[in-house]
Amino acid sequence: MKRLPGKVRRSLRARYYDIEPRAWIGKRGLDEGIIAEIETQLEKDGVLKVEIRKGALISTGMDRKAIAEKVAEVTNSELIDLRGKRFILFKPREGWERYLRRLERKGQARREEKPVRKVRLDIANFRKKFRKGRD
Repeated sequence: MKRLPGKVRRSLRARYYDIEPRAWIGKRGLDEGIIAEIETQLEKDGVLKVEIRKGALISTGMDRKAIAEKVAEVTNSELIDLRGKRFILFKPREGWERYLRRLERKGQARREEKPVRKVRLDIANFRKKFRKGRD
């Protein structure tokens, strides 16, 4: 389930691209231990990079994208990026409701800006002032 707009997703992807993986899914697959560890890391930092080992692909019989989506669904987090064997999860520490409300307010504040007032330019007066400045 995608909750974040594309613009926010892109900014998160760019910001957290370089972090190191701190959780690994191995030959035991998606057992309770790894899910609990992922949830703990997400609560602590809000963002986590997870690496999928070859044993996980063999033991679960799922492909990388399916494993990443399943982990995001089980942990109630958002899948930000999936590249090769690594994926990035995001879960706001304050909770999804508060985070999405804050995003909405931020977006509305920008939209309520008043448009720039159009000014009519009198070319004759402009040329007179311009000539005076050069003389």
